[in-house]
Amino acid sequence: MKGRSTMFFIMVIAVAVGLSLLAFFGVGPDNVLGVGNIRQGLDLKGGVSIAYRARDYKPNQQEMSTAIALIRRRLDNKNYTEAEVGQEGTDQIRVDIPGVDDAEKAVDEIGKTAVLTFVDEDGYIILTGTDVTRAQRGTTTATGGASQIVVNLEFSSYGTSAFAEATRNNIGRAINIYLDDELISSPTVQTAITDGYCYIEGGFTPESAEYLATLIREGSLPFKLNVLSVNNVGARLGADALNTSITAGIIGIILVLLFMLAFYRVSGAAADLALAFYTALVLLILSLFRVTLTLPGIAGIILSVGMAVDANVVIFERIREEVNSGRALRAAIDAGYKRAFPAIIDSNVTTLIAAFVLFWLGTGPVKGFAQTLSIGIIVSMFSALVITKQIMLAFIGAGIDNPTLYARIDKAEPLLLNLVSRRKYFIMFSACVIALGIIIMGVNAARGAGIFNLDVEFSGGTSFTVDIGQPFDNNDIVSIVRDITGQPSPQVQKIVGANQVMIKIRSIDSDTRVALIDALGNKYGIGRQAFTYSDISATVSADMQRAAVLAVAVACVCMLIYVSWRFRDIRMGASSIITLLHDTLILIAVYGILRIPLNYSFIAVILTILGYSINATIIIFDRVRENRANMRRASAEELINTSVSQTFRRSVYTSLTTLLAITCLYIIGVPSIKEFTLPLIIGLLFGAYSSVCLAGNVWFMLGKGKKAA
Repeated sequence: MKGRSTMFFIMVIAVAVGLSLLAFFGVGPDNVLGVGNIRQGLDLKGGVSIAYRARDYKPNQQEMSTAIALIRRRLDNKNYTEAEVGQEGTDQIRVDIPGVDDAEKAVDEIGKTAVLTFVDEDGYIILTGTDVTRAQRGTTTATGGASQIVVNLEFSSYGTSAFAEATRNNIGRAINIYLDDELISSPTVQTAITDGYCYIEGGFTPESAEYLATLIREGSLPFKLNVLSVNNVGARLGADALNTSITAGIIGIILVLLFMLAFYRVSGAAADLALAFYTALVLLILSLFRVTLTLPGIAGIILSVGMAVDANVVIFERIREEVNSGRALRAAIDAGYKRAFPAIIDSNVTTLIAAFVLFWLGTGPVKGFAQTLSIGIIVSMFSALVITKQIMLAFIGAGIDNPTLYARIDKAEPLLLNLVSRRKYFIMFSACVIALGIIIMGVNAARGAGIFNLDVEFSGGTSFTVDIGQPFDNNDIVSIVRDITGQPSPQVQKIVGANQVMIKIRSIDSDTRVALIDALGNKYGIGRQAFTYSDISATVSADMQRAAVLAVAVACVCMLIYVSWRFRDIRMGASSIITLLHDTLILIAVYGILRIPLNYSFIAVILTILGYSINATIIIFDRVRENRANMRRASAEELINTSVSQTFRRSVYTSLTTLLAITCLYIIGVPSIKEFTLPLIIGLLFGAYSSVCLAGNVWFMLGKGKKAA
């Protein structure tokens, strides 16, 4: 038995090392499955920037907004969830796409107008693609019994009626089907078609049929587009951002590993090995499915790492309780896992539900966050519930079976926190922070500075393209733009293969614009002819903001239903959602008070903190559920105080481990990374505070006058 466990342990080490090497180096010249094959977003690596202009047409603002929304949908459908679309001037659209392998194909697919028309032989337009409700690839049997690939269409009620009348009047004649100006099919009408279905034939391959069906599904642009320019652009956060982030991440993970080893000894060593498995598996999956990694994606990974560590902490604390109650080590491990299992499942499933809803209803960076979070949660549950346990059992089988090496023996009774009696102070503190934020935001709005410090992604602004004419350092450009405009986070991207730079900043007055042009001109000896600029719209459109709010709202409702069902207590579901609302208001206040630029990372921070907070709250409510069965005569106040006290160590340790990784990013990271991590740090602290100090108290107040059980 001892020899077998030793061999298993050696095999675990070998597999962990092997997976890590595979994740780092990949396979073959293309680095398949390696980190080098992971798509990186516009902020970390850059991508392709495409400028379109309306062809021979002056669109109004409604038509421009419609075109931008349709292009956004096409990008999401092609899994370019981190791409950005914005208006420039009155008739131009700029599309920035990360991780593009074939730029020319992307240019054609994204800007294709896809105007589908059905025309009879007399030239009369019967109906258009707007009358099509569904389009998908299919097959039909041609003359002679051979199978052919077609595109099946289903019409709207109006389209059904119009097509029925047209086919009834054109029996024996052709109906021509055009995509833009190209004739793609010309079937002869054999009989009236009244059921609202038809198909397009035209010698399709599976790929071309799927492509046409996709174009029809995505809708038709209201006008045709010309391509003005296609440029490869560098990372928005600067060349140092990714390197410093990786360095900070490695240091943070090492600190987490040391923390677990110091506080949980052999159990911590098992968790560290499992975390190595976790990290390697997540990187392999990101590489395999070509997920685009950006700051929101990194936030999703940070949250899932925190949840992976949290699951281990919950289990180890349960094992410690079992060892302290006198159980033998192996029995304590089995019991610890059994008792921790419901809490881990509930907390992870709750967050996973939210992630699925965010991916379903969200757009852009919300989808990217949901993707990485979903992957991380699934892998973290497998890591904590399976891998860690097997490693611990292997340690025991190898002869490392002293209980004190797995869990600290506490002889003293745990400190009982009296939180319920102090609930008014917690509520007053939170109310003061939120009120301070509202006051400061109101003062800033009255001064004309705006409620929030909106970044160009939310506010729109001005885009400059500057032909420097010589090699330059991106950081020098950033410094000049910051000094002249006073804006802390300008988007400055090199145009790859040319001595040109693209600068996006919030709107500035004419004097500041002249000062910026003069400063860059003096620095590089260039004249005003080297500068072109135009007004740009916000890339986080009103539709995207509404989609994000809707996604979060639906996710909260789904979490409310799940928590209420699992705990057989709607008060727990309501308390969880109220706590999330509190955390959201606190974060909004933090952004307003500190004037942190509001950009894409704001969405990621909000979602990360909500995921962290609901996870911590579920752990506490799970203990309430357990104690409610064991403490039938206890008052609601005793129940809350006992449950929070028993899980307090877990709350502190999980917060510390998560903060270790994020604080390293803040200390080492570039300024744009600091703007992302600072509110994340504050949010995590308030998330822990709300879970410990508010969630149980809200449950208590909602049930005042009711029995605890």
